[in-house]
Amino acid sequence: MPTVNRRAVIRVFIALLASAGTQPLTLYAASAPTYVIPGNSYEIQQLAPGLYAAVRRVEAGTADGNTMFIINDSDVIVVDAGAYPTSARQMIAEIRKRTNKPVSCIINTHWHYDHTMGNQTYLDAFPSAEIISHPATRDLAISNGPAEKFMPAYQEEIVNIDKKLASGKDSDGQPLTARRREHLELAKSDFEFWIRDAKTTKAALPTATVSNSLVLHRGERTIEVRFLGEGHTLGDLVVYLPKERVVATGDLVVHPVPFGGATNLKEWPATLQALKKLDATTIVPGHGEIQHDWNYVDREIALTESTWEQVRKAANAGGNLDEVRKAVDGNELSKAFGATSPKDRDEFDYTYLDSAVEAAFQELRPDIATKK
Repeated sequence: MPTVNRRAVIRVFIALLASAGTQPLTLYAASAPTYVIPGNSYEIQQLAPGLYAAVRRVEAGTADGNTMFIINDSDVIVVDAGAYPTSARQMIAEIRKRTNKPVSCIINTHWHYDHTMGNQTYLDAFPSAEIISHPATRDLAISNGPAEKFMPAYQEEIVNIDKKLASGKDSDGQPLTARRREHLELAKSDFEFWIRDAKTTKAALPTATVSNSLVLHRGERTIEVRFLGEGHTLGDLVVYLPKERVVATGDLVVHPVPFGGATNLKEWPATLQALKKLDATTIVPGHGEIQHDWNYVDREIALTESTWEQVRKAANAGGNLDEVRKAVDGNELSKAFGATSPKDRDEFDYTYLDSAVEAAFQELRPDIATKK
């Protein structure tokens, strides 16, 4: 995905939130036009019999997470509910193409709205379904309030886009190219769509929580819901199917660049190491493309470990946040992670490095974290 598009996908979220083995993939067409979201498409990939992942590809606007759904002997289990009520409507339509069985539970891997906004839409369609999360996820959903908090930021973003379109100039003062203008118009359409769509639902909190692990048995299928440790948030759950050797990671893993606003950057590498101990050959990340080995996760572990150690060293030397930022070798980190062009580096900094350094500094020096 081009750099400018990735920035638009995560921009508001960062500001506000500081195939099993040799199974062939089966691809399905997207659902009916009724459920189209501007700048947001998905591809259904069959990972194993009855096991599917919707991989989101967002060109502009707000981030939207991947979804996995598991069709069992008598029910369906959904992992992550999407950023829009319409995301959930799309997935319900996809499920109903394949089965008449009801959704019995929706597992929220963490509290962020791009994974939970569709909760109520599932409940509207399947009133007896449970919503499962970690206790910290439920607490954070309550303390952070409903997703309506995004609306002022999205409305402000729409105003900013209108100014650029009217002036014909981008934020850096450069004239808008035809491609950039088209992208801004698409982003505006998406933000407007999200505001309208969000008004069609309400927040739905988890109805059951898992502190450590929960094993669901559905006929011959075993589904393990596990908390492996802190990382992207205080309550990241993963969903593991040992027979199929598939794991859905939530935002512990995001491809092609991790989201750096980690709640606990110190613990994140160890949590990823625990994730690697699962006997999985298919890794469904919270955003981005499905992985079929652990190479990307290894790179993420090395990245988060090095970031933490560099911030720790600089912070312990007495540096404030600005001094710590300068002390961290962003060039080395970005090149090691494959950011070789200026645009790649810009995306790497905005998506991961800037927020990761700040998150680590807040952990290490909460007494001066807000001081420059």
